[in-house]
Amino acid sequence: MEKRKLCLAMIFLMAFSFLSLHASDTREIKLKFFEGTREGKIKPPEFVSSSYLRPTVTASINPSVTVSLESRFALNEEQMQIKRIFNLKDVNLITEADLRWNTRSSDKIFHIFRLDSKEYLVLISPPDRNRKRQLSIEVFEQSEMGKSSLLDTEIILPEKNIAVFGFEDKKGKPYFLSIHLPPPPPPPPQVKKKEIEDFEKGAIKVVGEIKPPKPIKIVKPVYPEAARKAKVEGVVILNARTDEYGRVVR
Repeated sequence: MEKRKLCLAMIFLMAFSFLSLHASDTREIKLKFFEGTREGKIKPPEFVSSSYLRPTVTASINPSVTVSLESRFALNEEQMQIKRIFNLKDVNLITEADLRWNTRSSDKIFHIFRLDSKEYLVLISPPDRNRKRQLSIEVFEQSEMGKSSLLDTEIILPEKNIAVFGFEDKKGKPYFLSIHLPPPPPPPPQVKKKEIEDFEKGAIKVVGEIKPPKPIKIVKPVYPEAARKAKVEGVVILNARTDEYGRVVR
């Protein structure tokens, strides 16, 4: 008996639990807050300074997984550059956050942290489609009495740069807010029309009495911990051809 061949395209999406169903519509902003230490006598604070950092190294997760500069920056390299540019004795990380927003929304995203019994609010207006890398940044010190503005500015942030804003408290101790906007993930590879036509050649549609293959077992994929921490994500597309008995033949 001549076997009839079926064509089945199965798409598996591997994602983190915190990703939405439309991962391509989600972007992230990496935010860090540092505490600096100066050498010698500290002068009274006079102004808020700012600078741009350009990373020079690739962050390595382990020998088998390397994350590019565009997706993550080595923390120690960022600290070294802040230390050098602002002429500091030491720099320590206080808090960090990966802020995510839906590119279809214009809502502000925020992060709240505490420092020396004070609460600080960071508000970021994500870029719109016409100003893809322009951010509006606001920093407030807030309490039960209300909130006071420490920073209100707009910046255009290049892909390979980190924006760093410097602050000083009443004693002249320096603090730094760094913001990085990674580039969007690359789109999934496009399948050529000829490849699809060659694959589907001779196949018949699953209609009528012809039933599609039934899954024997659904297995939850094991996601490498190193890749999870590095926020690596992607789409896996599997094309398979079966015979009339549901056995995969190609």
